[in-house]
Amino acid sequence: MNALPSSSGHDGILAAGLSVRGLSRNFGGVYAVRGVTLDCAVGEIVGLIGPNGAGKSTLMNLISGTITPSEGQVWLDGSAFAAPSAVDCAERGIGRTFQNIRLFKRLSVRENIRVAAITRARVKGGAVDGAAVEDIIAFAGLSALADRPAGTLSYGHQRRVEIARALALGPRILLLDEPAAGMNEQETEGLIATVRGLRDRFGCGVVVIDHDLGFIMQVSQRLYVMHLGQILVQGDPETVRHDPRVAEIYLGRKK
Repeated sequence: MNALPSSSGHDGILAAGLSVRGLSRNFGGVYAVRGVTLDCAVGEIVGLIGPNGAGKSTLMNLISGTITPSEGQVWLDGSAFAAPSAVDCAERGIGRTFQNIRLFKRLSVRENIRVAAITRARVKGGAVDGAAVEDIIAFAGLSALADRPAGTLSYGHQRRVEIARALALGPRILLLDEPAAGMNEQETEGLIATVRGLRDRFGCGVVVIDHDLGFIMQVSQRLYVMHLGQILVQGDPETVRHDPRVAEIYLGRKK
């Protein structure tokens, strides 16, 4: 049974995890995201789905500091971010991957992951934990490929490198933008175990966007459905699956 996240303080802000309150972003008077409220507790896997153009990736960019919100706030562990930058978010514990893979392709797998570990060590004021880097590499199933240039790997393995690099930041919350994109069925099955492992072994909360509904229904404990920049439906996967509003926006007809 999946318990709802526990809150602390005003407006249900989570004491341990991510809280988004009234987040909006407009471009030239057109809202890409409008008034979004969302929670992901540490140790929870939350899915974010919706048709193309719903505002999912824009919301990820707002949460991770890649773009600045027009309105609203992002909270982590009960503390609000004031106009956070991507660096602020990463240093305070929000890691992410991207829909379009952004690796240092000429660097080896290990070097890609060490870059993130160096950033974490600088913020924490210590040295790079080499054993922790190797542990993350092994967890991601990349030990045999650790010395290969990242750009020479298969698409599925590059996705794993990107997840491992984000994990090396030691995030409290990890945002995964289309992690199953371009993967075959076998790779997607392996990814389900990997995402669950992120939660179970490393204790972070995970927010996942994906168009593969089978994948996201299996891996998520709770789901948010976006449509036209707003949250349309939220709930456990079965509740969302049977909501007629979800069928309507995906299929163009009422269920």
